[in-house]
Amino acid sequence: MRKCFLRALLCLLAAALALGLVRLGVEKTMPDYPDSLGDSLAPEKITGEYLLRAAAAKGDTLPVFGSSELKTTQICTHPANFFAGKRCGFQVDLIGRGSCQSLVHAMAIAASGKRLTGKKAVLITAPQSYVEDGIAPDLFMANFSEQQMLSLLSDRTLPAEQRQYLARRVAELIEDYNTQYGASLQQTTAAGLLTCASAKDQTALEALLTPYAAVSEWLLDTRDMTSARRVIAEAPAAQTAQSGPIDWDAEAQTAVRQAEEQTSGNEFGMEDGYYNTYIGRRLSQQAGKDAAVSYDVSPEYDDLRCLFEICKAKQMQILFVHVPMHGAWSDYTGFSAERRQTYYENVRRIAAEYENVTLLDLTGYEYEPYFLCDTMHLGWKGWLAVDKAIAEFWEAA
Repeated sequence: MRKCFLRALLCLLAAALALGLVRLGVEKTMPDYPDSLGDSLAPEKITGEYLLRAAAAKGDTLPVFGSSELKTTQICTHPANFFAGKRCGFQVDLIGRGSCQSLVHAMAIAASGKRLTGKKAVLITAPQSYVEDGIAPDLFMANFSEQQMLSLLSDRTLPAEQRQYLARRVAELIEDYNTQYGASLQQTTAAGLLTCASAKDQTALEALLTPYAAVSEWLLDTRDMTSARRVIAEAPAAQTAQSGPIDWDAEAQTAVRQAEEQTSGNEFGMEDGYYNTYIGRRLSQQAGKDAAVSYDVSPEYDDLRCLFEICKAKQMQILFVHVPMHGAWSDYTGFSAERRQTYYENVRRIAAEYENVTLLDLTGYEYEPYFLCDTMHLGWKGWLAVDKAIAEFWEAA
């Protein structure tokens, strides 16, 4: 029995080695990562590995990790528009979509290998992420990547504590998803691996599953590169950069003009299209609806700390954007100023623990007209404040 097991193990190791060589050959034929793809919100940039690594390898790319606020490209000051054509000498690389919270970005950065080591990145945190139960299982699964999971769990350069944390959180969320939706998704072997209590057992299991993980990674990497090749082929044409130094006062005036044109139909300074679609006639139903909502306690805070720990382990410099809540809207829906301040301070306290994190605290702009474009997302003035901080962050030593 033991001989059969060893023979099977050797066969798997040989297969893993062969597949690894094939993967290297495939990777060498991949096309270059175009600058214009940095403005894309292609989901393959979230759930895969190749595109993130390829962008980071360029040297003049600044990854911007965020959530649904990244889709507001109709705003003239959105980074994709403001920094178009490498206006300030770098290309922003947008990574995120709705429900891409700290846990999702922690996995992506952890799985990036050495590509992001010593690099700069922007992280944007959204208030609505800090609900009492944290990220919902179905929303997490929409952005979950088994490929990233296998990569980060096999990377011994990452702190064991953070690998174990990610494994435990993923296992919990998959279990919750199965319970809520009557599904039968399996906890990946890799995800369950690092939840072992015994370090000795953990080492033994890692040794046994290395061949399995190698073959699985090859299959997932190959699929990822196939998807990446298609995304690169469909990349839009590069935009032309504005010439000359930035006149921030003039940019602010342009932002306000666009905001005035797009928010003429409601008292909250929200973009008319959003307001008419999601609020409009239902305005009276929203009064006081958040009176019992609190962000005081949430798993998202631990997820955020895990994200920062991984960035620290990779020696990354982080510009962390702390987005405000909409003051007037929060007052109307009953989310009190006191509870908002508790949430703000919770996030500030965590960010202050990390020397490699530069906090861009925008929470004092709750009532600033045009700072947000709807109930929660950065708007004309908000994005401009972020743009200025990004430009300074890139130039800083």
